[in-house]
Amino acid sequence: MTTGSSPARVTLEPRRLWSLRASLGLTRWVLYVVALVGVIATARNTISPSRTRTVVMQVPRVIDASAQWFALSFTRAYLTWSADPSVHQNALRPFLDAAADPDGGLTPAGGSSQQVLWVEIADARDGRAGEHDYTVAAGIAGGSVRYLAVAVARAADGREMLARYPALVGALAPARAGGLDGAGLENVSNPSVVGVLQRALRNYVDSSAENLAADLAPGASVAPVVAGLALRAVVRLAVEPSGAVLASVLAGDSRGDLFTLAYEVTLARLGGRWEITRIQS
Repeated sequence: MTTGSSPARVTLEPRRLWSLRASLGLTRWVLYVVALVGVIATARNTISPSRTRTVVMQVPRVIDASAQWFALSFTRAYLTWSADPSVHQNALRPFLDAAADPDGGLTPAGGSSQQVLWVEIADARDGRAGEHDYTVAAGIAGGSVRYLAVAVARAADGREMLARYPALVGALAPARAGGLDGAGLENVSNPSVVGVLQRALRNYVDSSAENLAADLAPGASVAPVVAGLALRAVVRLAVEPSGAVLASVLAGDSRGDLFTLAYEVTLARLGGRWEITRIQS
């Protein structure tokens, strides 16, 4: 055993020493970059914090065309008959089990006949347990109109079926409108807005697209208007609760017919001036 000997030293080859230094240098630069990215992100969040956007999507109501067609077809077959009872039963056979009720509960007067000229959906509602309730208007030869309530369900195999006996109902009674020009709403009071609206409405109704473009905001949505109209007067400009303007105008066609029409117009103040962002009926 030798005392007082110096500690052993490890000697690296020049190539390995260069590789180690390069690795340490690269690691140091990676750490610098990561730190710099963190500083930038912190500063950005301080100056302009990120915003969380909640997107609310409205699911459109899907129209069940096949169920409507079932209701229309059944109504035509149900309300059409002749002196021969078998004609009515054969027409209803696709909709009813002949063993249950081949006439669908209808017994026409002996020797009578009835012909359906047209059928239209007058009302549609979602019924119980996935059913669709339709009120079908049927034009009867001779000038009368009958309304039939038809409940359509879906069988286990997916096909439409009659949920229950139909019902004869009265005509739908609409509520009477007290005013069609925004009754109860305040008039537009800003003279600058009134001027833009009057000019834009004239160009819109007159189908003067080039002149209308001068008052449209970039990306404005404009519903097409029928050609051949001419604006006679702006009747009223009312402010709706949404902030849009309900514009009632008097327009005439080439035959001299006059129409009071209503359009909904939305504006925005862009670059110091009012511009139209949307026109819809």
